[in-house]
Amino acid sequence: MEPSFDSGDKCRSLLLYCKYSLPVQLRRFISDPLIRLILRATTIMNIQWLGRDGCAIVAEDIARARSTLLSIRARIDTSGHDKVYAYGQALLHVARLISSTFRVSEESALTARNMPCEEIDRLYRDLFSCVRRCRSIRDEGTPGSEMADNLATACAVLKNLYRMRFHAEKASASQKVEAEDLADRLTTLAQALTELGSEAEASSYATPMKMAA
Repeated sequence: MEPSFDSGDKCRSLLLYCKYSLPVQLRRFISDPLIRLILRATTIMNIQWLGRDGCAIVAEDIARARSTLLSIRARIDTSGHDKVYAYGQALLHVARLISSTFRVSEESALTARNMPCEEIDRLYRDLFSCVRRCRSIRDEGTPGSEMADNLATACAVLKNLYRMRFHAEKASASQKVEAEDLADRLTTLAQALTELGSEAEASSYATPMKMAA
C-alpha cells in the first residue's frame, strides 16, 4: 500500500524514519570505501512532501543547519590556529573526494553548485552517515579521535550545506529563501576554512592529511 501524505504528522514520522534508518556502521573513512558508499547511496527525490508550504521536515533541517553554523563558528573562535587549520584540511580532503567521484570542480564540491539535486541528496545522506561514524570514533578516545573530530566537523559543514542547497531548489517559497541564505553562509565558512587548510599544507603548521587504513 502506498503511504498517505494527507496527514502532516504521518509525513513527518515517515520521513524522520527514513532519515535516521541509515546504517550505523560505516567503513573506515578512506577514499575508496567512501567512493563506493557514495555510488551505492539512495535518494529521496520522489517523496511527495517536496515543495509543500511550511513543511516540518524542512523547518527542522533549517533549524539544525543554523545551530550547526553557530556552533562551528563558536568552536573556531575558541580553538587554536592548529585546530582551525586541521578543520580546513579535513574539508579539503572531503571536497576532493566529492570532486573526484562526481567529476566536478573542488569549488563546486565546496559550494554544492553545478550539481543535480539527485547528487546533492545522495551526498547529504552519505555525509550524514560520515558525521555519525566520525563522532562515534571521536567519542571512543582512540588515537584517531582527533582526526575523527576534524572530519566530523568538515562533514557537518558540508552535510548542512548540501541539505540547504537541496531545499533551496525544492522547498516552498519562504523556506527556500531561508535555505538559500543559510547555504550561502555555510559556503562562506567552508571556503574560508579551506583557504586556511591550503595554507597549512604549504606551511609548517601541519602536514598534508593522511587517512588511517
